[in-house]
Amino acid sequence: MPRPERFTPHIARAPLGVLVAAGHDGIDVSITAAMLAHEAHAEGSRVLLIASPERAERITALFGVMQPVIEHPVLVAPGISVAAMLPAILEADVVISVPAAKVRELLDAIDLRAARTTPTNAVILADHGGAAMAAAFAVLKLVHNHRPKLPTTVTGLGDADLAPLHDAAERWLGCAVRTTPSLPIDPTLPVALGAGIPLAEAVADTALTTAAGALWSALASSATTGAIV
Repeated sequence: MPRPERFTPHIARAPLGVLVAAGHDGIDVSITAAMLAHEAHAEGSRVLLIASPERAERITALFGVMQPVIEHPVLVAPGISVAAMLPAILEADVVISVPAAKVRELLDAIDLRAARTTPTNAVILADHGGAAMAAAFAVLKLVHNHRPKLPTTVTGLGDADLAPLHDAAERWLGCAVRTTPSLPIDPTLPVALGAGIPLAEAVADTALTTAAGALWSALASSATTGAIV
């Protein structure tokens, strides 16, 4: 288990920012953010995950670190830190925000990414079922209306069919939605994580790792051509 340490900041270039959001605050959002952090670090990036204090503590637990995230970022793995607020000075190549589904927190997170990172990306998670799809569309609409140039990717969870969401975005928002292959849902994963098994160990060599790697590759490649907010 890595020993938590304080984050030592220094002046760095504006990092790539990724907003991970969904219409609900389930464990899948935290797992997706943690997996993207893992994949970004595997490619050599220093990563800072930002979430509310409660979610930040859950994310640190995914890495096998049990420590409150209050004033200072917590190092959860070599090159990956978790924070409950954005430090004044960043030592990170990638900043991943995981806001709650509340409108105000989503808007604040969008503005934070636009102000402190370039370019910015948003990943919106969509679960199966009409209610979950409507919630995902609501988040997509909020992001599009607030930052219409924000490169946005919709990723399904499990067997979610993204076609209706894609068509709704074109019809009512007038925008094309980038989609990626769905992230597989393993019902045994929350059990393993709840028992204290670190995420990297629980998902090693699984389909989730492959899907998360593909999602990160799509985000990283779009960073060189995506719109600057």
